[in-house]
Amino acid sequence: MRRSAAILLLPALLCGLTLGRVVKVPTGPLYRVVKTPVSVPCNVSAYEGPSEQNFDWFVFRNGGLVKVISTLEVEFSDAEYKDKVAAGDIWVERLGDSSVELRFRSVKFEDEGRYDCQTPSTDENSRGNYEARVSLKVIPDKLAVLPAKSRSLTNTNHTEGTPMEIECVASTSTSSTVSTHLSVTWQLTKNGGGPEDILSFTADDQLLPGASYTDRYWHGDVRMNLEGNGVFRLVVDHLLLEDSGVYSCVAAEWVKEDGFNWKKLHEKEATIKTIRVQPLAQTLNVSASGGTLMLNKGDEIDLVCSVTGADDFSVEVGWYFSTSLPTDTQSSKLLVHMNLAAIVNNSDFVTLNRISGSEYRLRVQQADEGDSGYYYCAASVWVPHTNGLKRNAAAKTSDPLHVTVTLLDPTYTVLSRSLRMPNSSGDAAELECEVLDLHNADEAKLTVAWTFKPSVSNGVAGESGLIAEMDQDWTLKLNPRYNERAQKGEITFTKPMPHTFKFQMQHASVSDRGEYFCNISAWVKQRGNTWMKKQEILSSAIVMVWKTEDPGLSVMATEEKPAAAMGHTFEMMCSVSAEHMAVPYYSVVVVMNEPASIDSKRLISLTRESVVKLEQWDVKDRPEDIILEKVSDQEFRFRLYRTQFSDQGSYYCLVQAWIQDHNGLWAEAVSNNSNPIAVAFTTAAPRFNVTLESKRPHVHQGETLEMYCVVDLLDIPSTSDVLYEVEWYFQGIHFNATLSPLVMVDRGSVVTYQEDFGTRGISVERVSTHSFRLRAHCVDRGFTGDYFCKVTPWIKYEAEKWVQIPPQESAQLSMRIDISVLDSFKMPLLYGVVSALLVGILACTIGYCAFPKPQRRRTAPLDERRGLLHKCLS
Repeated sequence: MRRSAAILLLPALLCGLTLGRVVKVPTGPLYRVVKTPVSVPCNVSAYEGPSEQNFDWFVFRNGGLVKVISTLEVEFSDAEYKDKVAAGDIWVERLGDSSVELRFRSVKFEDEGRYDCQTPSTDENSRGNYEARVSLKVIPDKLAVLPAKSRSLTNTNHTEGTPMEIECVASTSTSSTVSTHLSVTWQLTKNGGGPEDILSFTADDQLLPGASYTDRYWHGDVRMNLEGNGVFRLVVDHLLLEDSGVYSCVAAEWVKEDGFNWKKLHEKEATIKTIRVQPLAQTLNVSASGGTLMLNKGDEIDLVCSVTGADDFSVEVGWYFSTSLPTDTQSSKLLVHMNLAAIVNNSDFVTLNRISGSEYRLRVQQADEGDSGYYYCAASVWVPHTNGLKRNAAAKTSDPLHVTVTLLDPTYTVLSRSLRMPNSSGDAAELECEVLDLHNADEAKLTVAWTFKPSVSNGVAGESGLIAEMDQDWTLKLNPRYNERAQKGEITFTKPMPHTFKFQMQHASVSDRGEYFCNISAWVKQRGNTWMKKQEILSSAIVMVWKTEDPGLSVMATEEKPAAAMGHTFEMMCSVSAEHMAVPYYSVVVVMNEPASIDSKRLISLTRESVVKLEQWDVKDRPEDIILEKVSDQEFRFRLYRTQFSDQGSYYCLVQAWIQDHNGLWAEAVSNNSNPIAVAFTTAAPRFNVTLESKRPHVHQGETLEMYCVVDLLDIPSTSDVLYEVEWYFQGIHFNATLSPLVMVDRGSVVTYQEDFGTRGISVERVSTHSFRLRAHCVDRGFTGDYFCKVTPWIKYEAEKWVQIPPQESAQLSMRIDISVLDSFKMPLLYGVVSALLVGILACTIGYCAFPKPQRRRTAPLDERRGLLHKCLS
């Protein structure tokens, strides 16, 4: 048990032995430079008594202690230091209750020595140490810094992007007692700001960039060279605008205290130079110049772009063109461009070359009128930037140069004449065009185009047409209608002389009679071996005509079999005779005019190759009832079987005569109509009446519109089989309303609706043998208008023949759609009630949410309230 207690007391005894006052000063020795401020710190800890402690400073002299200064006693200093203390050259600066510094305003060599810091005891029991000693060594000031080669301070202007080098000389001498180290820092002081570190050479021989220059240092744009003999050179490869300011060189002397910590003894600064960095845009100048700016077509445009003020940088140059005075490069056309790598996007006719360090030549070969306009060059200067990149520092454009390219159009006259004129069909013809008085056409190419205007035929003048033309490559292009004659050699086009063109025809025909023209064009060669038409002159007409008889054609129609009654066969023969034509071929068309109608209907045709074609014969169930055939070369027969009332009218033949020329080409020579032959039955068509009626011609909107189309048979026996085709028509009352078909019921009871009314609730039904009803459900005002129906009866006669009777139309029936008063008020009344209900609910909701519930109050008894009321009234 005793052993355990002893073990527990042992740490306490050990702690008691180590506790006590501790006075500390730097380990030293302290090396300081003469004539520099010096401070020697001293602090005390683990003491007893008041918190603020006093300090006495002593220095060893001649084996004894000399009093320097005390924080407790004013007259503490010995005679040697009394004046220094009084003058303030030496004093004690209290840093806290237990910490002070002995300070020298400007230490001297005689201040060197061992200094003793003592603290008077305030402890109850004296424990620990009450003093500490440190040695102060004063070394001479050998630090020097100044501009290299004793240069005088100068202000230097630099251009943005150019390099800069400045130097300073810094040195110190090592004393025999201590080894010191030198550091050098380059600093920049900008206008209105403090100094900023650029790059430092530290005491341990390291280069350390400032915070704003780290990137530029690591990319080599900012560096410091140690040239020897204390020369420190700051190199900036590419100045930026923010590099303007005052550059200073700061040298410091360092010593290692306690064997490992660097202590700056003192530093000195020298202002080296003031640098002003001018924007590159202020020095950059771009101008354009040229020799002759009035050029002829085919000349070469030669312009030079001069870029000065950017000799040490990469330049990007482009030439621009605009037909009008340019405002910016966006509105102009880029002709050619040289990039930073001096790569040019030249074309065959536009080139760009660098002819000197600052000049760039533009050449445009074979200039033409399209090259007239304004030319200017634009230059962009690029300077190196961080990360090895470049940035666009400045850009300018030159003033535009106005270049005019002119060309005199070729001038000439054209003489046309006939060298041989035919006297009759089949004779040869030869025409010639000659170009005279040709000027300004040394490099021009002449071409010809031959055109033809036919003679007047039957009082109608023909339209001019192209025969052949020659393009700028002298390639002949024929009108397709002349291809066959040209392939057979019947027509030829030649150029016997440079300025003469001929057109020859081996055998002229009647269709060749008319006026001939030659159109002479002058072509000028353009850039890229292309040609442009610059002039075009039409010659006077060469009239080719000979005396001949015009062809004639007579057509006679005769009735071979008249159709006196319905169901009979009608037969008509058309005989043709021609004059002044050799063996013509005929095409025939049978035409019908209906009674009381001015319109003609082409029923059937027969071509000159005897091909029959139904034209406007639209009776679908009677295709075999109509025939047209060729009886002989001059006779054509027309038959119409099983005639009906709808076939009544007048019939005639339209005949065209065709002749073939010596080239095998067919042309219409003449045409004529025959006399008409009438088809009229002795018995008239059965009569009937059509009536459109409605029990309610005025209905309200939303109701059903109903009307009846009633057929009243007058001449048709009631026992006959009758079918009807009924069509309904409608015309609205609005402005510019047109008559529109509404719906149709054919004789097979198939209903066909018109597109506009097929989805509007319209229905049609046959309510009796001769009555049809039309209904329009849920009508609106769009159904207001005039209606009528059209009825076509089909009657079945003997031999099971259905005969179509000419249609009849009813009189128009006006229908009106009204809007009832109750309906007009339904929706507004409904909207008003709903709106009022919503507003009321909204008002109640707002009132309920906006006002709090009232507090319940005590209500006075009835008797008490009556008394108060009585007092108020009295």
